[in-house]
Amino acid sequence: MNLAIHDLLTCCRQLGSDKAMERKKEIEKFRRLICDPETVQQLDRNSDSKQGKQMNWDTVFRFLLKYIQKEAESIRLAKPNTSASTQATREKKMKQLSSLVKYFIMCANKSE
Repeated sequence: MNLAIHDLLTCCRQLGSDKAMERKKEIEKFRRLICDPETVQQLDRNSDSKQGKQMNWDTVFRFLLKYIQKEAESIRLAKPNTSASTQATREKKMKQLSSLVKYFIMCANKSE
């Protein structure tokens, strides 16, 4: 397995962590890795080859969806009656999740 893909796979697995700080740290690494030219090139090759056991764009997207679901669930389960600043922080977090999906799509489409 290519080193860049191995790093991305390790990062993606950490996105599912139950610890919010660990997910936060890994999402920054994820952003860097999915736009890295070597990683993009390898993901493109793996996606084109259609070999099921290799990490490809679809696999990465599934990891991203699990991360977003976990983050959205943590926001949903938080106390509803909170201060305005806490509400603003939650809204900001939701916008960041949306932005992350857009960023992922941009990185995936840029390679074509």
